[in-house]
Amino acid sequence: MTTAIQEYSKTEAALADLSARYKGVVFQVTTTDGMNEAKKSRAELRTYRVDLEKTRKDIKAPALLRCQQIDTEAKRITTQLEALEDPIDAQIKAEETRKEEEKNAVARAEQARVMAEQQALKDAEEARMVAERAEIAKQQAALVAAQKAAAEKIEADQREARLNIENEERASRLAREEADRAARLAREAEEAKLKAERDRVDAERRAIEEVQRKEREKSEAIARAEREAEEAKQREIRRQEAELQDAQGMLDMFLSRFGHIAKYKTVCDAIRKIAK
Repeated sequence: MTTAIQEYSKTEAALADLSARYKGVVFQVTTTDGMNEAKKSRAELRTYRVDLEKTRKDIKAPALLRCQQIDTEAKRITTQLEALEDPIDAQIKAEETRKEEEKNAVARAEQARVMAEQQALKDAEEARMVAERAEIAKQQAALVAAQKAAAEKIEADQREARLNIENEERASRLAREEADRAARLAREAEEAKLKAERDRVDAERRAIEEVQRKEREKSEAIARAEREAEEAKQREIRRQEAELQDAQGMLDMFLSRFGHIAKYKTVCDAIRKIAK
């Protein structure tokens, strides 16, 4: 086998001889002569190895220096390019930031409008509930007044009956009992009427509260759906813009790195047309 490194050819030439003499050899290191022979052989092989390492370092040194020069010069040129590129990049990013702020301001204004509408609906609903509660309280007060008037009337009838009984003990006893019975029936009828009215009012109140609850849930669901739709729309807009920015960045980077290569001239021209 011939080495591709000319400086290694001497060691490569000796390798065949060394392999023939030493490969698979077992030295009698348990004897003095055998140990000396093994050390002598090791020293010979070590000499070739050390010389090869020195040669490797010597022939690699110019290449390392060239690499350092390449990196240093590239860093210098890159610094100058960045000095030209960074101000432009700052202008672009400032404009992009301004546009993003405008979009965010529009989104915030829309959110404030939706919240104002929701608050107006809530205030209207609360006002209606206050009016309904006032009406219910009014009806209850009327019922209490009617009950009081009925009770007062019954008491007056009873007093009159008692006076008549005292004046006409025997003759008016039956009349008094009849009056008492009539009064009791009237009271029971009035109480039944009042109870029916209370039941009706309670049923109407529960029906009103149920309608209000359903309307609140409907309003909240509509507002939530509108808010979620707007948020999804804004996320999609930002995603599309990010994709466009990423694509433009990749095209710009390709032109920056390979635009001077003739082989890619057609591709670079096409990219420039797209970027216009």
